[in-house]
Amino acid sequence: MTLLDPLTQISNMRGFQKDIAREISRARRADQPVTVLLMEIDEYDDLYDHYGKRRGEFVVKKVAERISSDLRATDMLARLSTPMFAVLIPGSGEMLGQDIAERMREDIEGFAMDDGRGAVLQVCISIGMVTWEPQNYPAVDMPQLARQMESVAGKALESAQSKGGNRVAQSRLSTLIL
Repeated sequence: MTLLDPLTQISNMRGFQKDIAREISRARRADQPVTVLLMEIDEYDDLYDHYGKRRGEFVVKKVAERISSDLRATDMLARLSTPMFAVLIPGSGEMLGQDIAERMREDIEGFAMDDGRGAVLQVCISIGMVTWEPQNYPAVDMPQLARQMESVAGKALESAQSKGGNRVAQSRLSTLIL
């Protein structure tokens, strides 16, 4: 089974699940935080309905390329579904994670994509963020923690979208039972 998304050539959901498990384990050993960002292209369904599959895929590919260009060599990007991406940021606490997420959001917001056919497309993204710091949340069940981080980041993403999109929302792991 492949770990790469065929359109963007970045990790897919399966690759992300391997990456997050590995990074949580590494963060625990090094006593370093790790941040997860879940991001979705705002109003992607409308864009797809209006411009069609070809331009929809063009936007997904360009957004993936742009996000990749904002990452450090140690960060990991994955495409989880058509308009949704995840970023793992090892060694990043809440403040740095928030700064990185906001920079990505602003970068995508200001990025004009020329599709080569005379259309210039612009999109925005919403981002949900969660950070795990081993000293604050010493977890024993790493697979459970990975699932919980995905879930909490997903709830933060929903919060960002419910407030109109094009924003970063952060949730904390304080309610987790590990």
